[in-house]
Amino acid sequence: MNPRELTQALKRYAAELGFAAVAVARAEPDPETRRVLRERIREGRLADMAAWFTEERADRATDPARALPGARSLVLAAAPYWHQTPPPAGDEPRGRISRYAWGRDYHRALERPLKALARWLAEQVPGCRSRLLVDYGPVAERAYAARSGMGWFGKHTNLLLPGRGSFVFLGELITTAELEPDPPLRKTCGACRRCVDACPTGAIVDDYVVDAGRCIAYQTIENRGPIPREFRPLMGDWIFGCDLCQDPCPVNLRFPSRGWDDFAAADAEAAAPALIPLLALSEEAFRERFRGRPVLRAKRGGFLRNVCVALGNLRDPRAVPALARSLADADPLVRGHAAWALGRIGGEGARRALRDALPAERDPWVREELALAAAACDGTPASAGPDPQARAALVRWLDP
Repeated sequence: MNPRELTQALKRYAAELGFAAVAVARAEPDPETRRVLRERIREGRLADMAAWFTEERADRATDPARALPGARSLVLAAAPYWHQTPPPAGDEPRGRISRYAWGRDYHRALERPLKALARWLAEQVPGCRSRLLVDYGPVAERAYAARSGMGWFGKHTNLLLPGRGSFVFLGELITTAELEPDPPLRKTCGACRRCVDACPTGAIVDDYVVDAGRCIAYQTIENRGPIPREFRPLMGDWIFGCDLCQDPCPVNLRFPSRGWDDFAAADAEAAAPALIPLLALSEEAFRERFRGRPVLRAKRGGFLRNVCVALGNLRDPRAVPALARSLADADPLVRGHAAWALGRIGGEGARRALRDALPAERDPWVREELALAAAACDGTPASAGPDPQARAALVRWLDP
């Protein structure tokens, strides 16, 4: 088969495997994307991810031949994951998990069909070599997907597929086989800024520019430390990831594409779990409950930190006893955010729990969180900023 016939046959087989869209790009350097990535790194837009996503990695990500010497083509494959939100049961406080994490980990789910695609290609082109990647390899997949005409960049920097929207996972094959590349689309978001306006933390600082440190998804997944106090009230009930910039997008609203069954929520608990019981999860119970799901990436301490923040924002007094018990958690990350949540909820029970926990606490950051939260219960805003009233209240609690 010539490159055109081979490409058409490959796309037909990929559709049989369940992929919603397949496109081909040349496996050649992308200097424009490299320039943009380097610029974002130098501007500090990657938060502490810049420790591993360095300029050297940006160079590798924009040259597929560095991942597979001799590469000629890059095959991009999209798997949809959008599903209806399951109806919740009961009136207890619940948190939200991003749609992409409702079901099976997408890395594992996409690997099998991509391997089948690689085997098929090897049968058609004896001697060709291919390497499959699903988000964990050094390739700027969204940029190459845009070059291939699979979609175009939204202002939230997610890829938008015509008739599909942005709720898709991407996987790719880098191959030495010669395939026919697809032309890029001539589409943009025009004047629409719904995604920009929907972000409560202002993470989309300009069209097509996201400051990761302000992003709820980054804070609830990638951040391993305390969530900055100024962002906590803005995070609402999100406990893993965030879909706020994708949900109002007109492309997503018009073309909701049902996702693979692997990515559906088994029940309401998988999409919007009851929050209070989560605070009792041990390390073993956390790993068992979320086995095979992306939620494990946050780790127990980070996930329970997020749960505490959500409970603080929901301000449901029923959470006070569980949050009070969390003040004795082995992880200071959990203790500190449980304190903040109690300060948000307020009331005598919260105030008493904070006061009782302070004498035994040895971690300086947790002590500060306890004191600020207790001061908030006294009517002082729970902020460690320059507000002299807040600072005076903090000093009184730490050194009465």
